Amino acid sequence: MKLLSVASLLALALSASAFVPSVAPLRSCVSLDAKHANNKAAKKANHDRPRKSRPSDINRKPTNYPTWENPPEYTISDN
Repeated sequence: MKLLSVASLLALALSASAFVPSVAPLRSCVSLDAKHANNKAAKKANHDRPRKSRPSDINRKPTNYPTWENPPEYTISDN
C-alpha cells in the first residue's frame, strides 16, 4: 500500500511540473511601460509649423513652375 501511494505521489508530481514554466519568460526589447504612444518626428514638425493666418497666405495659388523636358539619353552623331 505504501509503495502504491509513493508511486501515485511521484506520478502526480511529474504531471504537475508539466504545467509550471521551468524558466521565467524573458522580457522582449519592447518596453510596455508607456501609457500612450509618443508623437514621432514628422508629427511634431507638423505640429510646430507656422500657420496660414493672413488672407494673402490662405488664398495664395501654388507656384507654377515651367515644364521640364528630359534631354535625350543618346544622340546619334555622323562621324
